[in-house]
Amino acid sequence: MWAAFQAELSDHATIAYDLRGHGGTPLGDAEGTVAQLGRDLISILESFGPSTCIGFSLGGVVVLWVAAERPDLVEGVVAVATSSVVGSAAAKAMTERIRLFENGDPDQLRSAILEDTRSQLARTDYDPEPLAAARLAAIGTGGGYINGARAVCAMRSDPIHQRLAEIVAPVLVVSGERDMWCPRRAAEIMLEQLGRARFVELPDVGHLLTDDALHRLAQIVRGWREEEVGGG
Repeated sequence: MWAAFQAELSDHATIAYDLRGHGGTPLGDAEGTVAQLGRDLISILESFGPSTCIGFSLGGVVVLWVAAERPDLVEGVVAVATSSVVGSAAAKAMTERIRLFENGDPDQLRSAILEDTRSQLARTDYDPEPLAAARLAAIGTGGGYINGARAVCAMRSDPIHQRLAEIVAPVLVVSGERDMWCPRRAAEIMLEQLGRARFVELPDVGHLLTDDALHRLAQIVRGWREEEVGGG
């Protein structure tokens, strides 16, 4: 999902990795926790050095956790369509998705991912089917999806919200005006705890900002990084 975004920032050195259990990254001994996903990112940062970390949805939660856990490795954070708390409705939806993936019916999985993708886009000129197919290919056998969904559910009882005040790096929070998955209130809750933070809401944009508003997102991140973090 980040390939086109990286192309927009081709004058910067960027690294994207597959979350555990997605794409080319094996699932391993999955714990279903944000902390384990955060430790995976820490191991990457320890190899490449301090960086600006960008995450979408659950990925945003992961980079926020890492920024609190290892401030020496995080120069800045961009949390895109992210929430630091999980309500009962979201936890219920994730639990239903876990059951669906554990059942493994391919037709039901395709239908569910297509439905999710369609609901996460605000653009009416965007065909959701190729994007849903690409998401299914990245998900593969579904182990990584289940692991990520369990990490989201675990946030119901163990949210990262209380750790946001520990973050010393500058944070950019980006939301879509028409995001039904992580609405504006989710950003406002995070901003109440974050210190050095900026909020940008993109009008007429849904949850999938990297597809709904790729160019605008890249421009915002570029300008914020030059102003708040500096460097290439």
